[in-house]
Amino acid sequence: MRLDQILACKQAVGTNIPNCFSEDISDRIQNSFTIVPREPIKRKMLRVVAPSVLRFLRERNARLLTQPLSFPVNALCLEERFGDDASQAAFDRIVAGRQLKRVLVPGCYQGGEDVQCWLRRGVERVDGIDLNNLAKRWSIIIPKLEKHYQRKVNFQQAPMELLPFENESFDVVATRAVLEHVQNLDAITSETARVLKPGGLAWHCFGPLYFCLGGDHCIGAYGRADGFNHILLSESEYQARIRNQSFFDKQIDPNLPFWALRKQFSFAFAREYLDKFQRHFRIRHVVAKLSSPSLAFRRDYPDQWRQLLGAGLAEEDLIIKGISVVMEKI
Repeated sequence: MRLDQILACKQAVGTNIPNCFSEDISDRIQNSFTIVPREPIKRKMLRVVAPSVLRFLRERNARLLTQPLSFPVNALCLEERFGDDASQAAFDRIVAGRQLKRVLVPGCYQGGEDVQCWLRRGVERVDGIDLNNLAKRWSIIIPKLEKHYQRKVNFQQAPMELLPFENESFDVVATRAVLEHVQNLDAITSETARVLKPGGLAWHCFGPLYFCLGGDHCIGAYGRADGFNHILLSESEYQARIRNQSFFDKQIDPNLPFWALRKQFSFAFAREYLDKFQRHFRIRHVVAKLSSPSLAFRRDYPDQWRQLLGAGLAEEDLIIKGISVVMEKI
């Protein structure tokens, strides 16, 4: 079982400041940039109803766990259903009445909805960072965003662990599907706090976490029965699987092993994220997302499930897919 190697890697990367990817990948990826002029009505409606729906489903979702969670949450959801919408509703409630001038979006990539939602909101400036180098693409995207929204936009390559900004520069730092890939939680938490203004907000929606089914972003392509093989296989067996590019070339996304080949994960449990956050922030709202495939695996493969638990993993480590959290700088 790979668990010993994973935990050793977890300790090693916990003090790393990762390198950015040096090659400009602008010419190697599909151009997915488009201006999104308005928020879909469906999304607005979901944000209105999501808190009530998750309150109604809380007891049902809690019964899916055989043990209580080791940390407090405001809501539980299955997969992504209503989770991020409830989190945004909480963010909007907390930020009501504040004037947001400058927002940082780590993981800006090609300036999609994660960036444009803030420009539509009317902030004066949005900065974005990414581990990937998309300098050629950004040189085209940024002028289009600035022309359409009449706001200042800046993207640059940098890791969250070493933010290239002055102290107290931002009102908000917001990420989606980023924190599962950071390698030094202490550094990103302290850096986020450093660049936020007093009372500034951090809003993070992230996952899949590494220890849920398919948490390495690629082994699940082999089928649900293989979904925990990033933990259950030996190191050599696992490496053979993720390096079988002829298999992944047959998938919709042939680049599925990208993160696994680079071991670009935090390897943190959900409770560890929140413990780190609380050193610099007051947690205002937490949604925990449960993995439906993990729950199905628990039902269908009890022997492997017992093997995972017997190795020292908690049920919540295997079932919690992700977290959405709103927090305020202390």
